[in-house]
Amino acid sequence: MKKRANVDQLSLKKLLDTKEVLTGVESLPYSEELRSVMDTSLFTCNQHDPVINIIREMTARSISSVIVTRDDIPVGIVTEKDVMRHVAAADNLDLAQTKIATIMTGDLLVQSPGNTIYRAMSALAARGIKHLPLVEDGKLVGIVTMRQLLKLKYPEPMTLIEGIGDAIDAFDLKKIKDMLPSMAGSKLSMGIRAFDVVVMISMINQDIHRRAFKLAMKKHGRPPAPVCLYLTGSHGRLENLLSPDQDHGLIIDDTDDPDLPYSPYFIDLTVTFSEMLAEIGFETCPGYIMCLNPLWRKDVSEWKQQINYWFTHQVRELGRFLTVLFDATPVYGNNMLFSEVRDFAYTELKVHHEALRILHEEEGRHTAPTGIFGRFITERSGKHRGQLDVKRSGLIFMVEGIRILSLMNDIRETSTIKRIQGLAEGGCIHRDDAEYFDSGYHILLPRALEAQIEKASSG
Repeated sequence: MKKRANVDQLSLKKLLDTKEVLTGVESLPYSEELRSVMDTSLFTCNQHDPVINIIREMTARSISSVIVTRDDIPVGIVTEKDVMRHVAAADNLDLAQTKIATIMTGDLLVQSPGNTIYRAMSALAARGIKHLPLVEDGKLVGIVTMRQLLKLKYPEPMTLIEGIGDAIDAFDLKKIKDMLPSMAGSKLSMGIRAFDVVVMISMINQDIHRRAFKLAMKKHGRPPAPVCLYLTGSHGRLENLLSPDQDHGLIIDDTDDPDLPYSPYFIDLTVTFSEMLAEIGFETCPGYIMCLNPLWRKDVSEWKQQINYWFTHQVRELGRFLTVLFDATPVYGNNMLFSEVRDFAYTELKVHHEALRILHEEEGRHTAPTGIFGRFITERSGKHRGQLDVKRSGLIFMVEGIRILSLMNDIRETSTIKRIQGLAEGGCIHRDDAEYFDSGYHILLPRALEAQIEKASSG
């Protein structure tokens, strides 16, 4: 059956007009995917090609790098710097006989074209490199360079990215986090969309979490088994405002020791990590959704057992646990561990459809902040008397409602906006409805962000 819109065209037009006024005309590019800026005119070579041939091609094409492949799989890169370094270092280097694999840089860093521009800039800065090949479905599809990214309008301040990578303790990371309110205010005043500012805040916070975890490992040593740290809630959806609390968990690879997740090492590591985040300015989660809690720190097998138990026994906290599971994203370690647990959770969801009913009933308990005549109802008492909580009274309805629709239709995005897009592209909702939801989100979000910036500015 063809989907019909639930909104009338007049309401949609008014909402779109309001959205256009509020969001401005500029867009912050680092929330965009790399596929929108990547260079697809690639020059590749075989690892056995002579160096002299490659140098001639690079000169003729006026390019600064070439991707070295083995059976069409990228295995290395050769840049102008590589050529100059090896030629200068070897007096008797026979360029016609030397294979390109001899001078290439291996251990190639690659990303997906679906990653964001911010993530690419962060990775390039962290590794101190300037070229980033992009691979999709095992095939080389494009490349981006640091020079290319820095030409974009409103690039991410590299001082922040580099500052996170150079941080040696929680104090250094706190200084960076404390800069976010003023930076967010500055971006909004430039006419940049609140959505892009929120994505920027979220990505910086993810980098801060990643660095804090590395510092915790530096204190306690490398984990005795592969791990994956994930963030959830607004962190996982890339929807951080200025005061997110801690929402994270840890997945540990299966070993012969089932008690490893509860060993002194992991207890000390996760306590240090959480305490460091608190020092930086991320308050502890009221629901204790943190990897220092054994409920959120398990090996892969036990994660699956726990998830199955949640579904089959319909535990009292099932609704809250599901929002944690399906809003999560990996930020450090072996992402395959996260994918295995997440895929298992989606498989369980398909079997236990009653979980969606539970989510729907919990969402229905929220009360819209409007009276019988459609007027907004503000807080009636307390320090916020006469004010409206845009997040609790507006954004939460959209975030949770769209999440339910996405889970019903196996849309595996975490961002609310991407979930809306996925629902529309899959024919799950009418495109007019999707535009209506999207516009409403973009109208509510700047109000919430502006209020937090104002409060942060006033101390």
